[in-house]
Amino acid sequence: MAQITVSCSIPVDDEVVTEFVHKYVGRSRVSAANMLRMGEKGCFYTGPLYTDEHAKVSRLLRRMLAFFESKDIPLSILKIGAQDSWHEVDPEQRDPWKISSQALLALLDARLDGHA
Repeated sequence: MAQITVSCSIPVDDEVVTEFVHKYVGRSRVSAANMLRMGEKGCFYTGPLYTDEHAKVSRLLRRMLAFFESKDIPLSILKIGAQDSWHEVDPEQRDPWKISSQALLALLDARLDGHA
């Protein structure tokens, strides 16, 4: 199953955004604030796609994408395959694993259509 990680592409220091990450992702407020201030290196969400909880994960990811888009905060989304490891991802060279928000939505939609 594919796995993704989500971070902000830029450092963010905003109480409303911190509260969102705290509430929906389950990070403590301090952890959320620290991750957001780290920008791309502060991955505040990591999880698998296409598990038994896909509907729940899909709702969370869609809510997350919409929220950050409404705040004009660009996201950095990385996707690795089922056989890959996060240890293989070079923190300085993330481009091979980056996907757009639209690509993530397409992945989520594919599962709903039964094609994943």
